[in-house]
Amino acid sequence: MSAKDVAVATIKQEHHALGMVVDMLQRLVGDITERRAQPDFALLAAALYYIDDFTERCHHPKEDEYLFKALRRRTAQLNAVLDELQAEHISGAQTIGYLQRALVHYQGGAPDGLKRFKAAVDAYAVVQRDHMRKEDGLLAQMQEYLTEEDWREIAAAFDANDDPLFGDNRREEFGKLYLRIVNLLPRKMRMPMQRSRREQ
Repeated sequence: MSAKDVAVATIKQEHHALGMVVDMLQRLVGDITERRAQPDFALLAAALYYIDDFTERCHHPKEDEYLFKALRRRTAQLNAVLDELQAEHISGAQTIGYLQRALVHYQGGAPDGLKRFKAAVDAYAVVQRDHMRKEDGLLAQMQEYLTEEDWREIAAAFDANDDPLFGDNRREEFGKLYLRIVNLLPRKMRMPMQRSRREQ
């Protein structure tokens, strides 16, 4: 695989991982709201911790520092969409703080706690899906502008990421979150992930 292929595949895999966590979080909160499940605050907190720890502190900063910076060096034609995406990175980090506070509010027994937390989760999910769709579109556009050297630098930066939930060195505190996500997958998708985990 070329450096470009490696970089694009890694970034898309990280988007897919975030998408699975957001989907699981939204589904879990929906089940609690509909009284199909009891609140599992440790699981909810682990999902928010993953989003903050990996996506907001690792994935997005590397997009800003390597992917977007390389694009700005090579062309001004994509500056408007880059400005928009970087503004969304800033607001996304702020939203995670709000989600964490909303979870504490809910866990603390506030009468509107669940309603407020669900609204925040649903709003975050909509924004993140739209954000990742725009970034995936940008990945397709940007390939005509970047050099092989740019792609090598981007690939090396993202290759150094170690997803604490789906990577080679999964962290113990995300074990329950991982199992919940795997169990929500269709059977044909679930089995390879379970087999891969057993082999590690």
